[in-house]
Amino acid sequence: MAAGCQGQYSCGFKAGMRLLMGRPTCMFSSSYLTPTDDTQCIDQDDPLKHEQMKRMDEIYSGAKFTIIDATGDDRTYGLSGVTLPRQPNPPRAYVEIDGVKLTYLHTPPADKIRSSRWASRGWTYQEGILSRRRIFFTSDQVMFQCNNMTCLEAFAIPMDALQKSNGNGGHRQPHLNDIEPILMAKQNLDGHLMAYSKRDLKYDEDSLNAFLGILSHYSGPGKPYVHFLGSPIHRVKGSMINAWYHLEPAKRRDQFPSWSWTGWKGEVKLTSRSNPDHEIGLMTENGDRTSLEKYIKACDDNQTLPMKHVIELTGKMTTFSFKHIKWSLEPNVRNNGLDEPKLQDGPWAILPLTTDIRCYSFLYLDDASLAAESQFELPVIVLELGTESKNHNIIILVLKESSDHYERVGLITIRHAFQITNEDDRWKGQPKQVIYLDKAERWLPRAPISEPLTHIWLQGTEKKTILVK
Repeated sequence: MAAGCQGQYSCGFKAGMRLLMGRPTCMFSSSYLTPTDDTQCIDQDDPLKHEQMKRMDEIYSGAKFTIIDATGDDRTYGLSGVTLPRQPNPPRAYVEIDGVKLTYLHTPPADKIRSSRWASRGWTYQEGILSRRRIFFTSDQVMFQCNNMTCLEAFAIPMDALQKSNGNGGHRQPHLNDIEPILMAKQNLDGHLMAYSKRDLKYDEDSLNAFLGILSHYSGPGKPYVHFLGSPIHRVKGSMINAWYHLEPAKRRDQFPSWSWTGWKGEVKLTSRSNPDHEIGLMTENGDRTSLEKYIKACDDNQTLPMKHVIELTGKMTTFSFKHIKWSLEPNVRNNGLDEPKLQDGPWAILPLTTDIRCYSFLYLDDASLAAESQFELPVIVLELGTESKNHNIIILVLKESSDHYERVGLITIRHAFQITNEDDRWKGQPKQVIYLDKAERWLPRAPISEPLTHIWLQGTEKKTILVK
């Protein structure tokens, strides 16, 4: 088995079964770890709760293994094969060709786990990622997965096919996707954040708590990140805290600010954050401005720095007009070489480029309240202009103004903004979120683009400093 797994799996499994047969067990220790429902095993009223939440990476990685119920809906269900009878395994069909045996597995074992209630809950995301060893109880078998291999109770696979050396004395990650409950290919923090945002939480206030273990795994002295209310801040690359968007309008979580992904219930996609064209400041509880550098140092020194849940943005601001477009009703779309089904219905921002050309770019709304508006105007601030980035991406944050602050509404992201040729092959077949309208009211897939800094919309911007809550 994988390094560190040999011997410990079999004896630990038997001991764990003795505990489970007696009564439900939940022990945050280096010995055993079993999941429950979204309330977890940490006392919600315990003053040490938050400290425990931040250390979930240590707790899970320090456990011998994690026992996972991949069948039931909550902790009262029990474990198949232990407290509940199993479903009988269907007969396996196989064929042997030239000495190679091919077996039909029916529903792939991994699919049963990925479609389970366990795999949809927010609290269990870091449990699966941070645990070193996982024992999954499904309706028809037990599966074991460590960070280097996966073993099935119901189907024997030669060990050398499950785990192979990478030639450097270590082990390479397996690629048997049909049997792997959790794909262990190396993921960065951004990837985990996007995957976690798809999960469900019983309580909105747990939006940050249930992800603190992952954040702690990547944050701290000697690690690449710190975070502010869940928003990653890279030590070298800096931060574009608002460089994310929702594919579909989300539901607001009022316990968190609008500028943080934790403030919304809905799947999040992250975009470029390498070349910010704005500045970010933070604010302490007493109203003093704090730079990101000072905040990072305070985190590294383990200092408690009471912060307001606001950010200060300094950058180019203007007002955009938006129009709700249903492309099947637009004339001259298909007549000009445009694929109407790939143009997404919804609100589109209007960016005047020259006196003859206007750029229309899709607005990824956070809040659904504007989805039905036919036309509206909103303030925007430029996060990235794209003149320095490799792909020339323009990223613009759309806001709404309140009495003494702004709140986030959505994001405009224009990929390859200054290219006049066909888009990069990576985007073929995906919805196209940029289109052009000429002086004769003809829709164009591309347009001759002038020097970006001379665009009319950009000439109308003004540098401002605002507070976003």
